[in-house]
Amino acid sequence: FAENLPVAGFDRDMWDIVMDCCALDWSRISPAIFGAMFQSIMDKKLRRNLGAHYTSEHNILKLIGPLFLDDLKTEFENIKTNIKKLEEFHKKLASLTFLDPACGCGNFLIIAYRELRELELDVLRILLPKKYGETRILDISPEILCNVDQFYGLEIEEFPAQIAQTALWLIDHQMNMVISSEFGQYFSRLPLQKSATIVHANALQKDWRDVIAPKDLSYILGNPPFLGKQYQSAEQKKDLESIFAHIKGAGVLDFVTAWYAKATELMLENPSIKTAFVSTNSITQGEQVGILWPDLLRKGVKIHFAHRTFQW
Repeated sequence: FAENLPVAGFDRDMWDIVMDCCALDWSRISPAIFGAMFQSIMDKKLRRNLGAHYTSEHNILKLIGPLFLDDLKTEFENIKTNIKKLEEFHKKLASLTFLDPACGCGNFLIIAYRELRELELDVLRILLPKKYGETRILDISPEILCNVDQFYGLEIEEFPAQIAQTALWLIDHQMNMVISSEFGQYFSRLPLQKSATIVHANALQKDWRDVIAPKDLSYILGNPPFLGKQYQSAEQKKDLESIFAHIKGAGVLDFVTAWYAKATELMLENPSIKTAFVSTNSITQGEQVGILWPDLLRKGVKIHFAHRTFQW
């Protein structure tokens, strides 16, 4: 830390709790748990006002699978016997970039990064024996191409933004320990030289191009806040109106639809970008459909996959 921090004042109960925590093996606990912990301590009224909805790992995988992971796994299976193509595929993994414009504590980014590193590990299991044979690898670090700086986020609350940044470093360290175990050589990235770009800002007021240029972006994903018109604050209504100023009747739209519109702006500049959001099913039924979707479809948006409604 840049400044000296005072030591916390411990009473006996707090000391006992800390000691119990120290005795626990934390190495296999997913940093995604921070999202659940943070939501559990949030004031219920504040959580409602922010539209903060924790997404479980199971449901995150429902989104990132069809968005990018399934295709990457299929591609890997098809080329894994071709070393040249496998090397190009490895470089491709390291070139992919991800933006969560409502990242909260970073759960979508954490799980996406973990799955990317797992796939990279599958690649290395084939490539490294071919490259080095029986020779012991002296320095494995040049072989690990994927890193946390491929990930970007926007978050309106400062504390969860800080959690997201830290949690990505933690999952990076966990995956580095997996690499160490797999190849018999300790691998870590300390001191930390790269980090995810997590911006503390209002995603509907911030130009996403300031976070990452559309030409450099591969995927947009996440769980933006969904709030019906009756639950939106005056500021949220104003933000929504600024996004849909060109659409008549947009006042009835759910708050989450603004993220669809903002994502569309970036996809118009770079049609290779793909987007997937968790959303309320109200945007696919009733009065909202005729207001939101004609505008998006007219701009060239195509729906590649969707899940049937499920219990949140």
